[in-house]
Amino acid sequence: MLTEFFSDQLGQTIPWFSKVHIYLLLGFIGSLILLWMLAPRFKDKKYEIIIRWVFIALAILFEWKVFENRVLNGSIFRIPLCGIALYGLTFSLAFKKEKLYRIFYFYAFGTLLTFLFFDTQWGLDRWNGWTYFGAHAAIGWFAVYGYRVLGFKPIKKDLHLSMLCLAIYALISGYATYAFGGSDELFLLNPPVDFLYAIKDIHQVLYLVVLSLLAIILMYGMYGIIAINEFILSPEKRFTSKKLQKFFIRS
Repeated sequence: MLTEFFSDQLGQTIPWFSKVHIYLLLGFIGSLILLWMLAPRFKDKKYEIIIRWVFIALAILFEWKVFENRVLNGSIFRIPLCGIALYGLTFSLAFKKEKLYRIFYFYAFGTLLTFLFFDTQWGLDRWNGWTYFGAHAAIGWFAVYGYRVLGFKPIKKDLHLSMLCLAIYALISGYATYAFGGSDELFLLNPPVDFLYAIKDIHQVLYLVVLSLLAIILMYGMYGIIAINEFILSPEKRFTSKKLQKFFIRS
C-alpha cells in the first residue's frame, strides 16, 4: 500500500469540479480562513518562530522533488508563477524579509487559480498529488502568515514594482520558450484553460493582452484584500473614506 502511495505510477485522477475537487477547494479556503482568524493569537509570541518553521518545513517537504528538477536541474527562467511565489514567500518568511514579501505577496493569486483549474493528473492516492496541492496551499498560507502574523503590509508602490518585476521575468521566460522550446511555465504560448484557446485562435497578441489584464486584475485583488482589512474590517481602526482613498493612492 505504501509502495503504491509513494510510487511514480499514475493512480486515480481528480476530475474538475468533482466531489473530491470541491472538497479540496473548500478545505484550502477553510485553511486560509482558519489561519487568518488564529494568527493574532500567536503574533509576537515566543513560540511563533516554531509555528513559522513548521509551515516552512511542510513547504520544503512538498516542493523539494520539484525544486530539484526545476531549479537545480533546470533554469530559474522556467519557473511558473506559483513557483516564484512559493520560493519568494518561503525565503521572506524564513528570514523575515519584509521588502521581499511585499513583492512576492502579489503573485499568490495563482494558488487559488491552481485549486480551481489544476493541471495535474495526480490524485490524492499518490504522494505526488499531495505534494502538488500541498505546495500550492503553502503559497496561500505564507501570504496570510506574513500579513497577519509578521505584520508585513504591501502598499501600492509594492504592487507596481511587483508588476514590473513580473513583466521583465515574463519577457525573459517567454523568449526562452520561443527560442529554445521546452515548457511554457507562464502560459504565454499555451493557455492554461480551454476557454482561453478561443482568444488565442483569434490572435496571439490578443491572448497575451487578455492574459496580462487578468494578471493585473488579480494582483489588484490581492492588494484589495489588504486595503479592505486595514480600513473597513479592522476593529483597531475606524474607517473613513479619506483614509481608504489615501491608502489606495499611497506610493
